Amino acid sequence: MLIRTPVARRVASGRHPSRAGITLLEAVLAIGVMTVAVGLFSSMVVSTSRQRSSNHEYPVASEAVRTLLEGMRNQEFAQVFAQYNDNPQDDPGGPGSAPGHRFAIEGLDPLPTSPDGFVAEVFFPTFVPVGETVQLREDVQEASLGMPRDLSGDSIIDAEDHADDYVLLPVRVEVDWSGRYGARHLEIYTMLTEFRK
Repeated sequence: MLIRTPVARRVASGRHPSRAGITLLEAVLAIGVMTVAVGLFSSMVVSTSRQRSSNHEYPVASEAVRTLLEGMRNQEFAQVFAQYNDNPQDDPGGPGSAPGHRFAIEGLDPLPTSPDGFVAEVFFPTFVPVGETVQLREDVQEASLGMPRDLSGDSIIDAEDHADDYVLLPVRVEVDWSGRYGARHLEIYTMLTEFRK
């Protein structure tokens, strides 16, 4: 006579006893998935923090450049080049009296390579012949400023100095600063002109 016990019945019917835990392989896989998820979350938090810092720095830089350009527009147009170029000898109020071409911006730290601790610099289409001072030139090859270009309004692009007779003035302002997460750069281009009645 055959006596069937509950275990014997399960084995006889082809069923396996139920498992009451997890295997080592399942535990390792679960830990691996959680590690990847935590790593992705951490990198997202770091990236968001960096973005917030950049989102604070770039508006500071662009607002300072906007203020600088507004200051240029409020100057007498014929003196803008002399006021903001890198030659202090042609400053309208005497040597060293003009704002010049390099500026500090409050809230932005200069790069370690900055020669004077400033972060912003103004550029014009200039050329410095050997032994002479800086010249505003129409024949400068600089695509970012739309050059070469007629600056004096005489329909001729020449190799003369137009610091005294320009009617169009291309300007580029570059800002280079040491941000929270490394070196940062911003460039803004504009074209100044005098509207005559």
